[in-house]
Amino acid sequence: MSAATVISIASVAIALASFIVNYGLAHRSTVRARKPVLVFVDDPAQGAWVLQNVGNGPSLNVLVAQRQEGQWFNPVIVPPLSTQSSHPLTWLGRINITGLGVTYTDFEDRRYTSTLGGERSRTYEGNRLPHWHDGEIRRHWELDSVQPPEIRWAERDSAFSA
Repeated sequence: MSAATVISIASVAIALASFIVNYGLAHRSTVRARKPVLVFVDDPAQGAWVLQNVGNGPSLNVLVAQRQEGQWFNPVIVPPLSTQSSHPLTWLGRINITGLGVTYTDFEDRRYTSTLGGERSRTYEGNRLPHWHDGEIRRHWELDSVQPPEIRWAERDSAFSA
């Protein structure tokens, strides 16, 4: 094989590798540009935790749950959140004896999870919360007021610690 052939093959290989890397980076950048990011904010004025979308895209299929001593419980479905919008979690009040978690999707059905525990907020790709059947999940409008901390439904053990 001649030197010119080797150089040509190496040039094509480098160009192909560069294209693949740049395509992957561009795709990842596009996803991040539209990614919703939900955070829990303690709002004393409202007397409740507030779920706020601080990301760049809408969050859909939003499910909030509580965590304590290795168990996730009290799954509640809340409305979708557009960019820079929020929803008060009135049934939680300002509870501070449990961790909080939320799982949600973007408009292309990519799943994310955000948690709050021990004053630390985290966001993950994928669903990190347990699966609940639809009959176990309550709707936010069913919970008119603050639920006492001893009321629990749909408990699930989980090795995932927020």
